[in-house]
Amino acid sequence: MSAVKLTDTIALFPLHGTILLPGSVLPLHIFESRYRQMVEHVMENDDLLIGIIQPAAQDSKKLCKIGCAGSIEQSQQLPKGNYLIQLHGESRFQIIEELETDTPYRIAKVAYTSFPHDMEDSSLSKDADLLYQNFREYSKKNKLKIEWEKIEDIPANYLVNLLSMNLDFSGIEKQTLLESPDLDTRLDDLICLMEMSNPHEVSADSSPNFLN
Repeated sequence: MSAVKLTDTIALFPLHGTILLPGSVLPLHIFESRYRQMVEHVMENDDLLIGIIQPAAQDSKKLCKIGCAGSIEQSQQLPKGNYLIQLHGESRFQIIEELETDTPYRIAKVAYTSFPHDMEDSSLSKDADLLYQNFREYSKKNKLKIEWEKIEDIPANYLVNLLSMNLDFSGIEKQTLLESPDLDTRLDDLICLMEMSNPHEVSADSSPNFLN
């Protein structure tokens, strides 16, 4: 895959409770008309990116300041015009200002300078055993059905981001994980959130999205 150029103007896709992290993949079903147009526009202009960003609160028009830019690495148009796309996280960004536009979706001028290492391969300097141990305890507490053979095949640095994106944390908690300055800090934050989680009623067949 060729290197992606970070552009200082991106389309915004606000999603409560959803984050994208650099180097990770986010599958999305695009069904709203305005966001179908956004996908079509981005695919027609190869240098454009989609910014996944959370509203400051559920149903709020105000957005968090920090999101993550993603490039479309796979797309499929469905018979009714909807899209299935797969976004690859490139770099986190900070919104500088929203732009006035005639598009039905929002566009912003952004900066990536606070995240200079997001497009580099990152590795953990901390003991990854803590991650696997805490995820086992979290899964047992929340009655998740996990295929541990798959988990053990995932490198720890990728697993930190996958769990951060897919586990059932609140929007604020996920934003904390998104804004963690580096992978080691995100690991600490993730473990803390898993330890603090309150078990809730879930099916015994439940599993994080990335294992389905």
